[in-house]
This record gives sequence, C-alpha cells and structure tokens, in this order.
Amino acid sequence: MDQLESNNKGKGNGGQDVVLPKRSFSVEFWVGVFSIAALACAAYLAMGLGDFELFGSDKYNIYAEFDNISGLQMGASVEVAGVKIGQVSEIKLDDPVAVITLRIEPNIKIREDDIASIRTKGIIGDRYVKISRGSSEAYVPKNGRITETESIVDIEDIIGKIVHNLSGGSDKESE
Repeated sequence: MDQLESNNKGKGNGGQDVVLPKRSFSVEFWVGVFSIAALACAAYLAMGLGDFELFGSDKYNIYAEFDNISGLQMGASVEVAGVKIGQVSEIKLDDPVAVITLRIEPNIKIREDDIASIRTKGIIGDRYVKISRGSSEAYVPKNGRITETESIVDIEDIIGKIVHNLSGGSDKESE
C-alpha cells in the first residue's frame, strides 16, 4: 500500500484521492516580477552611489605631482569653478613627491598652464583638487601631467613655525 492510500484510509474519506484546487500563478508571478525589478533598481542605485563603472567610461586620466597632499582621499572631487569635473582615482608616493591620478570627464579639457591645487571645503571640510584655469591654447593629453601644482597649506606647520619663532628658537641647534 502506498503512502497516500494509507493516509486517506485513516482519515475516513473512504479511500478517495485528495483533489487539490487548481493553482493560479498570476499573483505569485507578479510578485516575483516586482521583486526582481526592485532588486535591479537597488543594484543600479548602489553602483551609481559608489561611482562603480560597469561598462567602462570615456573618462581619461591625467597626473599631478604634489609636495604635500595631507588629508586628500581617493574619490575626492576635482573641480573647476566649483563644478565637479572628475575625481581622484589613485594616490601613489614617488619619493619625494605624491603623484595623484585625476579621472576627468571626457568633455572637459585641461590646459597645459592650468594650476592644480588642494583645497578644503569649508573650515574643516573634506579636501579636494581645484583646477584654476590658465590661458594656454595647448591641452594636457590623456595620461599627461599637470606641471603647475600647489600643495596644501598645513595649518599645523604654520602654527609650529609661529610658536618656534615666538619662543626664541633658532634654526640651528645649540651645542
């Protein structure tokens, strides 16, 4: 005797087969479609917020050397006239200078005499790279280098020099 027959006999239905109602997949189907669409939208937003490039982009790299990039982070914005035109994609030490890679929008061209400087948003805000426009007709090529840079002005160094001068210290150590 198989399992279904033994269960049916014990329940008093006279050995008849249990007939299941016909299932309608319309509600389950639309819930599944909605769930997949919601997950796809969430994934798209997460990639957009994380600046993740799925299919690559037309952005190009240029490089800049700085003596001091204190506080600059990867992902920091690159701005011209307060408008974001790219971001810092890599920071490397090429002793004694720091070389940063700037990933620039394809419709923006950087001139050879533009000045890249590191600035702070607000008093204690994040650091970013500011490009001050020059007047040259020549442009920095893809994977080229910005030659004019201004490193960050470190407030701690300035305060240290002032305190050192006020305390009567000299640059040479007394023996």
